[in-house]
Amino acid sequence: MKKIPNTIIKKKYQKLIIGLLIVLVYYWAISGTGTSPTSFAQGIPHMADFIRRMFPPDFSNIGTFLLKGLETLQMAILGTTIGAIIALPLSFLAARNIMPNKFVYHTIRTFFDICRGINEIVWGLIFVSMVGLGPFPGVLALSAHVAGALGRYFSESIETVDPKIIKAILSTGANKIQVVIKGIIPQVKPAFINYILYYLENNFRAATVLGLVGAGGIGMELLTSMRLFKNQEVLTILMIMVGMVILIDRISATIRKRVVGIKTIE
Repeated sequence: MKKIPNTIIKKKYQKLIIGLLIVLVYYWAISGTGTSPTSFAQGIPHMADFIRRMFPPDFSNIGTFLLKGLETLQMAILGTTIGAIIALPLSFLAARNIMPNKFVYHTIRTFFDICRGINEIVWGLIFVSMVGLGPFPGVLALSAHVAGALGRYFSESIETVDPKIIKAILSTGANKIQVVIKGIIPQVKPAFINYILYYLENNFRAATVLGLVGAGGIGMELLTSMRLFKNQEVLTILMIMVGMVILIDRISATIRKRVVGIKTIE
């Protein structure tokens, strides 16, 4: 009878332990959050009743809702743009292959962690207390969060560039700025554009939630309608929000196709 190698036995025990840990983590998460399929099933009739009371949609204030939707889009555009402008130069200082100074590298990475670690709603509360109610604190909240998120993604994209191309450009006597312009940006440009367009769409959804804390936009109209139990207006607002998200997605897809050069596989 062949003896089973110790390494195989160790791997089997490791897999068993990992499996048990995964089960324990999910059990801990489910029990801690009170997640229950039974409670979900029992709540379906209440949800069905809520949806039933939303029909037919009330279009009497659609002009106001559309204007607030455009205001939310303005917040998303400005928040994404300002965040990207902040993140772009700093991302080069947070890329390990570009920045040899560990102090600068870790300082900028920590700054990105702080910005994205704080939720947009919390940023919204902070800036509402700073500049008052309205869309402007929403713009600032989105800018702060996006600066951290895009900064991380940008820096990680820079770290994946092909070092051979960088060395080839350096061999021609190019300085660091020329290396960035000629060697790095062309490689990371598609990823940068994808991230920016993704966060534009994400920020529109985030901006609607910011309205709940007084940061302007269609979110404030949604909150008001829900508080007054105007369910038919709630449906109208949700239709506008979904429609604008679909429109942003289609425009983003067109921009990506033209800039990145996406081609259909035949």
